[in-house]
Amino acid sequence: MRMDDGKSKRAGFTPNLAQIALADPLRQVDTLLGRMGPAGATFVLAFVAVIAALGILLVIAALGGPALTWTVARVTTVVTVTVAVPIIRYSQHLIRKLRASRHDLKEVTSRLAIALQNAEQAGRAKSTFLANMSHELRTPLNAIIGFSEMIRDQHLGPVGNSRYRSYAGDIHVSGTHLLSIINDVLDLSKIEAGKMSLDDAEEFDLRTATDIVSQIVRPTAEHAEISVSVKLPNVRLVAVKRMVQQVLINLLTNALKFTAKAGSVSLTGALQSDGSCTLTVSDNGVGMTQDEIIRALEPFGQIDNSMSRKHTGTGLGLPLSKAMVELHGGSLHIQSVPQQGTQVSVTFPCWRIVAQQEAPLLSATN
Repeated sequence: MRMDDGKSKRAGFTPNLAQIALADPLRQVDTLLGRMGPAGATFVLAFVAVIAALGILLVIAALGGPALTWTVARVTTVVTVTVAVPIIRYSQHLIRKLRASRHDLKEVTSRLAIALQNAEQAGRAKSTFLANMSHELRTPLNAIIGFSEMIRDQHLGPVGNSRYRSYAGDIHVSGTHLLSIINDVLDLSKIEAGKMSLDDAEEFDLRTATDIVSQIVRPTAEHAEISVSVKLPNVRLVAVKRMVQQVLINLLTNALKFTAKAGSVSLTGALQSDGSCTLTVSDNGVGMTQDEIIRALEPFGQIDNSMSRKHTGTGLGLPLSKAMVELHGGSLHIQSVPQQGTQVSVTFPCWRIVAQQEAPLLSATN
């Protein structure tokens, strides 16, 4: 068996060795012809063609065919040269063009490779820089938010001028908003830099985690007079709870942002046949076109319409949510119809779902 294997291997290598052996003389001939110049190479190749043609006629004569006379030789030479020279010249022209194209292609490929490498390095440097700036950016902001809250709520005693309290409240609101933006930027940068881990993943009850989400978005919904309903299956997720809650907060906040007064927003969930779990946030707001959906999923991509102009935002909610879901092995999909509403579906794979006993869906309405 070993001998057969060896033979088969040697047999497999034979064509390669033959190609190598043949390629070297051809390369030498090509180099030699190149040194002769176009005219010299044309003369040599035409001469070789004439010799070959005459050689064929000699073989035919030796096999009992017509004899090779001087007249036949002259006519054969003239015809061969007449036919061969234009073909050789045209072939030389094509070879020159192919070599020039190959050189240009190599140069363009090299430039593209360098540009791609530089872009990747710049992207990694940007993401690494932002990911490492977490402490430096958040620490002073937390101080600003904390001290402004103390002044606003007069924890250390009454403030002489009520306008100072109002200013402190404005500082607190602006600082909190800026901190949320920084948190989103840093989280997205960490994911892009590959520094966001799932080490904190744990098993938790989906309904319990969603209760906190409902409490956070309830004031916004009540202020906008929008009803919010929640219906979820009785399951437990194995994930980073903070990320799942942030995804749901982002999706519900976006739904409220683009839904008019007296509209409705819902959060529903369903177990799929493959064991995965899909959470869907639906609204009957302004909706989006397909181009707007693509733009909304890009970092800092914002939809320009009358609803978005009424609210502040950076355009990071959907891209960050999509990145966090994909980090868990899931997927995020958007379906929307302009002037009818939007559905954003988040699916977690079956290996992150721990289904519990059948129980009525959790239902809550604001």
